Amino acid sequence: MATLAFVLAAFLDPVQAGIVLGVILVHRGPLPIIVAGAIAAVVSETVMVLAADDYMWGELIAPRVVSSLLQAAVLCWLVRFIRPSRIGGRVAPTGASRAQGNATATFGSLGGGGSLSSASRPGTCEPTSDVA
Repeated sequence: MATLAFVLAAFLDPVQAGIVLGVILVHRGPLPIIVAGAIAAVVSETVMVLAADDYMWGELIAPRVVSSLLQAAVLCWLVRFIRPSRIGGRVAPTGASRAQGNATATFGSLGGGGSLSSASRPGTCEPTSDVA
């Protein structure tokens, strides 16, 4: 029961929540919840070791990981809810869906017109024309 109380107390910890939020805002790779939760748990545990003389690193790592993952899930959802959908650098029109905006931001526009030739674009496997 004490572990459950610690999970609740660590979930409400504003310092750990700030660490989680900072990692979520900076991290652009896959699995932001797991990455933010793990980094926040390690940083929080390290801060506790530096703050208390009788605390050993890893003493309460399991409930700290659980609480930081819960914080990361909630904060990641809030960040995605607050950020507006953007299409091509503009705010999305009212009829555009959020998935369409995210795909356009991730993969770029489908209209073409880029300044790179087809041979120099990443992801093309076409042979160049100078092969005899």
